[in-house]
Amino acid sequence: MNKFDFKLGIIVALLFFVAILWRILMEKNQEIKNLNTDIEQLSDALEKDLVTKPSKATLKKPENYQGDIALIIDDFGYRDDQVSDGFLDLGIPITCAIIPGHAQSRKFAQKANASGQEVIIHMPMESTVPESGEEDYKIKAGMISEEIEWRIREVFKDMPEAVGMNNHQGSKATTNGKVMTAMGSVLKQEGKYFLDSRTSSKTVAEQTMQNLGVPTTRRHVFLDNDSNQGLIKNQLDKLVTMAREKGMAVGIGHARPNTLAVLKKEIPELLVEGFKFEFVSQHVK
Repeated sequence: MNKFDFKLGIIVALLFFVAILWRILMEKNQEIKNLNTDIEQLSDALEKDLVTKPSKATLKKPENYQGDIALIIDDFGYRDDQVSDGFLDLGIPITCAIIPGHAQSRKFAQKANASGQEVIIHMPMESTVPESGEEDYKIKAGMISEEIEWRIREVFKDMPEAVGMNNHQGSKATTNGKVMTAMGSVLKQEGKYFLDSRTSSKTVAEQTMQNLGVPTTRRHVFLDNDSNQGLIKNQLDKLVTMAREKGMAVGIGHARPNTLAVLKKEIPELLVEGFKFEFVSQHVK
């Protein structure tokens, strides 16, 4: 072998080595890109879970478990202030019932959803006692089914974060089987649940929804029909007792300062006692 052939052989070997090295580097670079993509997808998934689902801590029963409590806070939409934000910051899952059509309704639905809380529509419904307000949304006993169905669909279009509905007032509408059947047919089609707030002892809402196959449950205790903090505490005690005895209880409060003050004080103690707070959607059937 002459010197030229020897040098040529070395050059060919070096080029072959460089080609192999380059291929290895390209493969590693692609692996890094794939890893970064996987990390980004995992991060997005985790962020989505944090926004739309309760944390794992809320899903795990404490060792000293006493029972489940589902809290619905009605009448969001009227305000967007320290009081409404205070409910979102309680550190537990709450179901936020938002009245459609008010200045803060849409904004608060987005804020509640972003904070990881559950959103439902607090649907205005006709009462046996004349009440003003929300006339463009109110479901009335004299309406034809098509108008009821249209109104229900429209509020879900306006508030896509909502996973269910409960009644705002409605002591007349919820006793009307035709009205509740029209509402229930839309809820079933939309895959939403219904919570019967039981503003009348003659309500047929829960039974009608069950007959239609709409996931449903009922309110057990109103926390704040009276705004006195001592009386709110008494009602919360009733809810706690029911949760302990039955394993689960649903309570409704309202977006008011005294209700928030009582819950801020009592919830940490209830968590220590072993009570678990969950969304209403986790208890419909």
